[in-house]
Amino acid sequence: MRNHTWRIVAMLVASAVLAMVPLDVMAQFGKPKTKTESANMKTSLGEYKGLKHAIGCKDFENQAGWHGQWEIGNNLAIMLESALYDTGRFVLVEREKLKDVIAEQDLAASGRTAKAKNVAKTGLIRSARYIGTGAVTGVEESQAGADGGISFKGIRLGGGRSQSQINVIVKLIDTTTGEIVAKESIVGKAGKAGLRVGLSVGGLDTDLGGFAKTPLGEAAQDCINQAAEFIAKKMEEFPFEGSVIKVGKNGQVIINRGGEFGVEVGQELVMAEEGELLTDPDTGEILGKEDGELIGNLKVVKVDEKMSYCDVVKGEKNPVPGTVVRAQ
Repeated sequence: MRNHTWRIVAMLVASAVLAMVPLDVMAQFGKPKTKTESANMKTSLGEYKGLKHAIGCKDFENQAGWHGQWEIGNNLAIMLESALYDTGRFVLVEREKLKDVIAEQDLAASGRTAKAKNVAKTGLIRSARYIGTGAVTGVEESQAGADGGISFKGIRLGGGRSQSQINVIVKLIDTTTGEIVAKESIVGKAGKAGLRVGLSVGGLDTDLGGFAKTPLGEAAQDCINQAAEFIAKKMEEFPFEGSVIKVGKNGQVIINRGGEFGVEVGQELVMAEEGELLTDPDTGEILGKEDGELIGNLKVVKVDEKMSYCDVVKGEKNPVPGTVVRAQ
């Protein structure tokens, strides 16, 4: 009877302990989740209601030579997708749709090809004008300090200090030129204090703190939060862009940006010719692109999810498909 009572007490205490475990720790266990957890995205960015940029993410290069139970480059890319989405400033393009663009960019960057025009042509898929990626340059996994845990009838609470950190260089790439338009060196660190919760009730023995993974995961999340904030702020310097799909029978210009990009009725846009790519005649490297000539002004009169309808306020009445559309 006494043993039965102690087991009940132990289970109740265990339940209380689990209730105190942070959700981001619990998220390390159980079935994988595909839903983004906005609670993980802690930045100084305020609420955003402006026009959104299209962006994709590719795997980070593992230049640190680190090997573990998870693919660090792939995981960082997935975490970056989630963090960028949580800013509310981007439309994320599935990485499956970026394979051809990424393959061409990688080939050009490796120096194995000088077909810069082909790279640019492939990159002109405006649904993903920019790609966020980076390189892992250092990984530290360490834990200092005594466990200092306490135990009560098979229930252990252990406190430790983690010094795990990840060093990355985050990059923002313009797919139309292959140019790195922004990069930043970032150090992500795990929280200074760790909490380990272990249970051994009725023969069950688990370690929910997961120090083997959680500190490194915290360092990765810190890295990615900084990366997403850097990219979000940097993108404020770049103009919102879309393209003309066609001119409708009623004379309205239909563009490939709609409600999902934050376009609203009444917004004014400008049309411009496609700027000429500036290519190094010796190497074939794309050095940049000239601004195209402005050819007219538009006003949004109807918005669907993926496209918008505009009246021509001034200038070219029949812009050709592919004409660049920018925010004023």
